[in-house]
Amino acid sequence: MFSRIVGHLRGNLVGYVALFAALGGTSYAAVRLTPGSVTTSALAKGAVTNAKLANNSVGTANLRRRSLTAADFRPGVLNTRGANGADGKAGPRGPAGPAGQNGNASIVAAATESGSVTAPDSATTGVPLSGGAWTQGAGDLDLITGSMTVQIPATCTGSFGNSLVVDVDGVPNTFAVAPTAPASGTETVPFEVSELTQPGSDAHHTVTTSLANSCTKSGENYTVSNVKVDVVAFH
Repeated sequence: MFSRIVGHLRGNLVGYVALFAALGGTSYAAVRLTPGSVTTSALAKGAVTNAKLANNSVGTANLRRRSLTAADFRPGVLNTRGANGADGKAGPRGPAGPAGQNGNASIVAAATESGSVTAPDSATTGVPLSGGAWTQGAGDLDLITGSMTVQIPATCTGSFGNSLVVDVDGVPNTFAVAPTAPASGTETVPFEVSELTQPGSDAHHTVTTSLANSCTKSGENYTVSNVKVDVVAFH
């Protein structure tokens, strides 16, 4: 008998030393789980006891309350719960939602200026455009945007509100500010984006532009070029 005990200790000496070192030399080192002793069958029967797990850190009562039984260890069960249903299968597809709005948009007019126009002081000067006519579809929302390039006069006396005004069907719709600085400089200025609300039926429109120069002294002129007016329709 003594020789059998010595042989057993010799055969498991490395395992005991490794387990003791891994557990930091604490009282946990006294717990020895033999290979295969903690199995799904053992869990189901409550065979993981306080004697096998140190000081009731995970007792059989905990395992039973949390339903860790052999059934929970079937292949794939723990991997699929939470992502799908309790049985690991995807739930039924819900009903289709209502169709969304169309949301399509397109440029329906691209008006441009060819050449340049001198806008003298104390006057409003028309800036001719080509391609400024379009038809707004019934129910469409049209946005008007664009830009202009201006040569700024060296001085501008008594100015207030110099701007390129955009008219739709002869009615002011939006504008781009004509700056007074830098003196004698050139600037490209965007229009304020505006809109044409949805008509009940198709509506034909024409866009025109003019620069209002409120400088008061002779020679305080703006030069307007590269005017672009885009109309974007949302269907």
